[in-house]
This record gives sequence, C-alpha cells and structure tokens, in this order.
Amino acid sequence: MRLQKLKQEEDLIVNQVDNAIALFAQSHQLILFNNKLTLIWGLSPVFLEKQPTDEAIFNFIVEQGYWSESQKQQLETYLQTADTANTCFYLQQSNGICLEVYTTLTSDGGRLFTFRDVTSYQQALRSATETQTSLNAEVRRLNFLLQLTERLQPATDLQELGKFALSYLVEVTGAAFGDVKVIIGNGDRRYASAITNRISAQFIATHGEIAVAEMLALLNQGIPYGQGLLWDVVETGEPIFVDDYYKHPKALPGFKHPAIGQLGIFPIPAADGTIIGVLTLESRSLQKLQEAPQQDMLIAACRTLGVAIERVQAQENLLRINEDLERASQMKSEFLASMSHELRTPLNSILGFSDLLLRQSAGSLSDRQLNYVQTIEKSGEHLLQLINDILDLSKIEAGKTELNLKPISIHYLCTECLKMIQVRALKKRLALTLELDYRLEQVNIDERRACQILINLLSNAVKFTPEGGKIKLSSRLAYGSQLEKEYRPDRSAINPSTPYLCLEVQDSGIGIPKHKWHFLFRPFQQVDASLARHHEGTGLGLVLTKRLAELHGGTVSLESEENKGSKFRVWLPLTEMRQEQTGIVPVEFPQPSKINLRLQEPSVSPAKFQSKRVLVVEDQVYNQAFISEVLELEGYKVEMIYDGGTMMQTIYSPLVTPQSLPDLILMDIQLPQVDGFQIIRQLKAHDLWKRVPVVAVTAIAMSGDRDRCLAAGADGYLSKPLKVDELIACVRLYTDTAPKEIN
Repeated sequence: MRLQKLKQEEDLIVNQVDNAIALFAQSHQLILFNNKLTLIWGLSPVFLEKQPTDEAIFNFIVEQGYWSESQKQQLETYLQTADTANTCFYLQQSNGICLEVYTTLTSDGGRLFTFRDVTSYQQALRSATETQTSLNAEVRRLNFLLQLTERLQPATDLQELGKFALSYLVEVTGAAFGDVKVIIGNGDRRYASAITNRISAQFIATHGEIAVAEMLALLNQGIPYGQGLLWDVVETGEPIFVDDYYKHPKALPGFKHPAIGQLGIFPIPAADGTIIGVLTLESRSLQKLQEAPQQDMLIAACRTLGVAIERVQAQENLLRINEDLERASQMKSEFLASMSHELRTPLNSILGFSDLLLRQSAGSLSDRQLNYVQTIEKSGEHLLQLINDILDLSKIEAGKTELNLKPISIHYLCTECLKMIQVRALKKRLALTLELDYRLEQVNIDERRACQILINLLSNAVKFTPEGGKIKLSSRLAYGSQLEKEYRPDRSAINPSTPYLCLEVQDSGIGIPKHKWHFLFRPFQQVDASLARHHEGTGLGLVLTKRLAELHGGTVSLESEENKGSKFRVWLPLTEMRQEQTGIVPVEFPQPSKINLRLQEPSVSPAKFQSKRVLVVEDQVYNQAFISEVLELEGYKVEMIYDGGTMMQTIYSPLVTPQSLPDLILMDIQLPQVDGFQIIRQLKAHDLWKRVPVVAVTAIAMSGDRDRCLAAGADGYLSKPLKVDELIACVRLYTDTAPKEIN
C-alpha cells in the first residue's frame, strides 16, 4: 500500500508539470511519462504503459504525420552522437507546433526527455524579427531618401544624382539592370534620353557583352515618342509592371532579349505633375516591385528625382539664357562702339571746321556766314549730346558704369552747374536762384555723375520754362519719411530713418498733367510725342537722371501741375549702409598723363613751335585735313600716315634715325590693317621710337577705352570729336619739353 501511495504521489507530481515528460531506461524502454505526453501527439496511455522503446514511440509520431522521417533520423543521430549529459534542440512539427526538447542522462544510463511547447514564443520571436527587419528596411529606405534629398540641394549633374539613386534601387530590388530617362522636346517630337544606367556584372557575364551593347546603343540614341511602354507611363502617370517583357508586343527591339523578363517602369513627375522622366527596373521578383512599401519607396524616389531633374534643367535653361544675354550684351556693346566711331568721326570734322571758321583764322566771315556756322556747330553739339546720352544709358543698363565716390562740396557742385546753363537762361531772361542747406557742406558722391544729373534737370527747366520765368536749384538734408510721401516711378521700399541729400530743381514752366507723369522716365518717351511738338529731344535726359540716382542707391521724385511749373527731386542716400546694399564700392581711378584742359592764351608766339613735328596716324580724310589745319595754324609741322600697315613699316624702316623722329605722335585707334593698340605697343617696345610721346585718339568712347589706351602704352588720350582748344593744349603739353637727345 505504501508503494502504491508513493506511485500515486509520483504520478500526481509528474502530471502537474506543464511540459511533456518521458523517461527511458538504459534499455531505451519507456518507464515514466505524464498525461501531457499523451496529449501532445495523441498517444494512448495503454500503449505507453506497455513500456515501448523510444524508437517505437518516434515511429508512431512519424506515422501520425507530426514529424517527417528526416526529422526522426536527425533526432536519433543527434542522440547517438551527443556527448554531453544535457542537450537542447528545437523541432518544428508539420502541424505548426514548435517544441523545445531537453534531454538529460540519468545516473543509471537512462535518458529523460522534456518536451516544451514554445510555439507562441517562437511566433512572437519571428514577429519581432520580421518587425525589426521591416523597421531596418524602412530606416534604410528613409535614409536613402534623406541622402537623395541632401544630394539634391547642391546637385548640378543629373548623371551623378541618377547613379546614386540607381546604385541603391538596383541593389534593394534585386534588379539585373535599371536606368533613368528624361523626356526632351514637345509633342510628337519628344524622345526619352537616358541620363544614367546600371547593369549588373552577373547579367553581363550571363548574357554577354553583345546583348548589353544593343541595349546601351538604344539608350544612347534615345527612344522616340510612341515607341515602347514608357510612353504609356508618361501619358497615364501610373507605373507599369510587365511579365516576360521580351514577349510584349510593345517591347523595344534592343531589349527583346530572353534574359529580360519582369520589368517595372515608374513615372518621374515634375512639381506640377507633368511626367518629365521614367525609371526602369528589371527585377527577378516582380512581386517585390509591386509590394506596397517597396512601391511607395520607388514612387517617393521618383518624386525626389523629378524635383532634381526639374531644378537642374531650369538651371541649365537659365545658364543658356544668361549666355544668350551675355552674347547679346556683347554684340550690343560692339554695335555701340562701332556706331560711336562711325558717328563721332564725321562729327569731329563738322565741329572742328566749325570752330576754325568761327575763329576766322583763314579770313573774315560776314555776320550771315557766322550765323550759318554757329547753327552748324550748335546742331553738331546737339547731335553729339544725343550720342553721349544713348551711350551713357546703354552702359548703365549693361552694368558697366562704376562710380568714383569722393567728398564733394555741395556749394561748388551747384554753382558750377548753374554757370553751365547760365548763358542759355539769360537768352530767355530766366531768373536763376540757389538755395543751400547749411547742414550739408560735403557729401560722398560721384562728382561727374551728380553734375550730369543737375545739368539734365536744369536744361529741362530752361527748355520748358517760358521767357521771364524762374528756376530755383536747392539742396537740403532730408529723410526717408519725407520721401515716402513723394511720387516716385520706381516705388521701391524706403527706410524712414535713412538720411538723404535732396537736390531739387523747381521751375515756373509749362508743367505736366498728372496722367502723363508715367511717360517721363521711359526711354525715348516724351509727354508731347506728336510730330508737331514744340520742344526737341530724345526723351533720355530724365531716364539717365533716374538711372544715375539709382546707381548711387537713390531715387527720383516729381511734383508738377499743368501751366504752373514742376519740381524734380533727386534723393541720394548719405549712409554707408545704403551704399553696401546697392553694391556700389567707391573706386579711385588712376589719372596717368592727365591733360589739363583749362585753356589759356599762348604765352609765346607760334614761331617758337615751327621746329616741332607732329606725326598724325589717321585714315579719315576729313579728320586729316582738320588736324593738319589746326596744327599748322599753330606753327607745327604735320606729317601724315594713312593706315596701320604703313606705320608698322615706318617703325622698322632702316631709314629712321634719331634726328628724323617726330616730337609727338597722334595715333588713331581704329585703323586699316593694324589697329592703334598694337602699333602703340610696338612703338613702346622699340629702342628708338619709345622716347616719342604717343597720344591715342579714338572715336569709340566706350567704358574703359581710356584705360585700354593707357595700358597699351599711350602717354595721353583724346576722344573724338576733337575740340580745337583741347587738341592744341594736348599737343603743347607733349611738345613743349626739352629737345630730344641725339645719339
């Protein structure tokens, strides 16, 4: 009874264990088991009580379909070869139950088996692993998109960007090859051009370089509109997935290779949704391309690529536009330089001979003849002013005008400008007044440009003010808060605390109707543009005034009433901060060989200059005659060379000696055969000729022309049309020196 009770207690304890237990003796017979063992495989307790061997039990489990034969053999082999007393391994049964098996050797040579159901644990572990794998893939995708976006910012090369994208996409999708194409052109003339492609080494090794060469040749030449499946993607904006591409009726000839099976074509959209490219991937698993996470990543990558392609294309287009504009600007400059020369050359003769006639050096003229000559000179000066205005406006618009900022006396600037228009004002009996603000003595501005501004405004006031009227020039310190209330054509933002120099010209003239104010600052526009207008002009004066003010960082404003007069104001900022905002940097220009053009009566007689010889290199007949006439009347001996080629021969002629050298050379820049720049360089490099001063004479008058002449080696510079007094002063400056040394 005690043994029976112990047996019952043992069975009770064993059955309380949650795991299945089987104890085998050294003879491999089952000597102990619990109810869990009968339940896990449906074993009969009667069968187990007969103490079957472990092999019999394992065979029954295989017969019931829980284990495979190979699993049973692996288990038996493992138990036979296991050296350790304790072992642990896993069994995945066909019914989905996962068992954790523990075996322990007993002291009498038997073995205790413990079978633990870990199905839920393994499922949780697998789920966690899958979740981690999915998270890792998502992090990798997000990291790829982040890197793609980061590379998008500085990217200027579509090929580099496309290669980076494909290197990831081909790898992650297991693709044999991939490419990125952009759509070029419009309508039926569009074609798809590959910017980059990637072909795996395995694909090349498997199918040979010939097949690859056919594919690359097609990609390089581009795919015309309507050929291939990609145009369906372009039209619909939806991706296409194709099985056995080489069998598809729309397959491209160069891609009809048996190796190309499963293909995915994805649209690359622009910001507005227009399809501007396609991404093509050939994958061993089409299902992988179609999976939602993978497809979302591919579509997101395509959107990022679309932004990059659109931005780079816009940059390339902008670069082409800038290059076209630069060429147009260069052609415009060349045209202006040519027209300047062509217009100034005849003006030189017109104004020069008019001046000579007015001096009556060759004989007296009647009053009527003098009146004719004065009209010719006045018309020539007017034409010259129009040419200068057009050139100035063109240079400002081209951004080729720099300011020479330095402290300027406001009192001096205003009084000098009034003196310049005083004669014209007196002819119309106009009263001129000046009003200055004592708080402003000097300001940092460009003197020549400020003078040009005031002369333009004062000239207009004289022109449009009837006889007996009044004109007042005033300057004052003002602030942006006052400017905000003014009528300004540019309507730019104003800082109320910014200090300004306000230059105002007020007249009692005809005034301007308010509805016509907007015409005033447009090039070649006039308030009265009819053929019957009473006032001449091109309409450039106020335009130049506005541009010159803006060049200083300032602006212009006006106030006018018809038949009551006008007030034009120029506002120039006085703070360094404003100069930095406008990008204007004070430039101090060198003044080499500067000619003093303040003219005085000759202190000596022309006879003193009879020994002085001036060599004139000039191809225009009228200019030759004018220069010769002026210099010969002053007592100089003039020698003439008509083209650059002859001058070059003269430089290297063996007949030239130190005694035969001229005292001065007047060198025209635009010459047949060889230009004046090259000749000046040759003169200054020659041991004999380099001692002769050279004055460059040019009618081009473009920005930097003087500097180019001086850089070539010229000692001085004159711009056509030449004025008699300036020409004489210049020649005297370079010939009234010690005699040349004679070796």
